[in-house]
Amino acid sequence: EIASLSRWYRGFGLLGLGALTHLQQSGPPSREAQCYLLLLLGSTLFVDKSKERVSAIVNLFVKRPDMLGEYAWGAGTLAYLYRQFGIASRAEAKGVSGCLTLLQCWIYDHFPTLRPSRLEPRRSGISPQSKKKKRDAQMLAYYRQAIDSLTPQSVCWTPYGQSPHLTVRRTLYQGLLRFAEIVKPYFPTRCLRQLGYVQSVPYPPERPLVVRRPASTLGYSLSYQSVYDSWWNNLGAHSVHLDLYSTPI
Repeated sequence: EIASLSRWYRGFGLLGLGALTHLQQSGPPSREAQCYLLLLLGSTLFVDKSKERVSAIVNLFVKRPDMLGEYAWGAGTLAYLYRQFGIASRAEAKGVSGCLTLLQCWIYDHFPTLRPSRLEPRRSGISPQSKKKKRDAQMLAYYRQAIDSLTPQSVCWTPYGQSPHLTVRRTLYQGLLRFAEIVKPYFPTRCLRQLGYVQSVPYPPERPLVVRRPASTLGYSLSYQSVYDSWWNNLGAHSVHLDLYSTPI
């Protein structure tokens, strides 16, 4: 069963023929498991725009399968996605990568009017390519109008209930998220309305030490001060205290 995974890898374009040959010759079960993790993480959580390649960062985590349960995958996925947003905002960027499934779920939960509708029934006599172009143009016009028509009443501010922090305490963590060399600020005080509280004027965000955001995506880089894992583990000392804020009437 494990050996049959190599054919699956070839279908996804994750490994070349040379790598598969080496895998078959010297591939113990642990190697097969590492390749599966590369496929899983590289095609879901930490996706880039190379289509068939996996970021070298992911390889750092699959070398120690026994440590997989020790990582905060949600925080790492969010930090990676934030970095991709920053790169996508550059003038030369032509797309966005990262865990876009997470982004889509967030949009569908908060903006009901932007949820996709059912596909139109098929019509004979129209080529698939022409139909796709027409449908894409119609969908673009629809979403532009829907975004322009958004009001505060059309947004679902608390899709996870009035007190999601009671079930997921990490929601209140405030500080810096780290995934390998990627460091991104995370401030729940800027989305208090999603927690069921009145949104007040938040504190200024954490300022990076070094900022380089040229038009080219290749030179994009941000550097923050030293980040310690103890911040994430010491949740009580680095959390938002909701008793300082007012709940909605």
